[in-house]
Amino acid sequence: MSDIEVHTPDPVQATAKSPGTYYRILDVAEALFARNGVKITSIRTITEQAGVNVAAVNYHFRTKDELVSEVISRRARPLEVERSELLGQLEETCRRENRAARPEEIVSVLISPTFRHLRSGDPGWINFIRFHARLVWEPGTERFSALMASTPMFDRIDALLKSCVPALAEDAALRAWHLQFVRAAAQQTILLMTMFEAGESPHAIATGSALKDLTVDRIERELIAFVAAGLKG
Repeated sequence: MSDIEVHTPDPVQATAKSPGTYYRILDVAEALFARNGVKITSIRTITEQAGVNVAAVNYHFRTKDELVSEVISRRARPLEVERSELLGQLEETCRRENRAARPEEIVSVLISPTFRHLRSGDPGWINFIRFHARLVWEPGTERFSALMASTPMFDRIDALLKSCVPALAEDAALRAWHLQFVRAAAQQTILLMTMFEAGESPHAIATGSALKDLTVDRIERELIAFVAAGLKG
């Protein structure tokens, strides 16, 4: 896995109303949130690295919370569209072949789009993926909930899971927890991968050096197989 740097733009002077200023603030905030988290990252740090003044942030986003929400939605929305399209393809395949979805197929719908962006090497996407993976674990960020658009998609996945694993069909709570197991395993895996790519290693993981020896493709395959086996159980 190659080293991936966190890129922030060189400071430039820009007017508060410039469209370029809007995206510049988003890019810098995304990189800082990925590296340091939301709580530690101040508006002043963002404006200094973006080369703009506080008025520019106030004009485009009004508050820090709205800035965080926009950083999330900018990439989360197309990611959810991609997942929804893959889910539609899976649903159509199952109808055409008159069969239930396989656990590996369901997990792939949820995980593969994120891995595709990891493989792209795009620093912006890698920053977002790291930021979004750590967000759920960061104290004080509970108010930044998932997009409402995700709810119908997870209802569709829940329907596939009912037919896929009969033992879960009559237990909505257990199905919900199984989906959370999928989410937690994926988030932890992706967070570790993006930390390694940035040249960082978590001190609490004794086997950190060995974790770096697998390719992104191999990690994706192993994660899908591991989580799918858990769904079957």
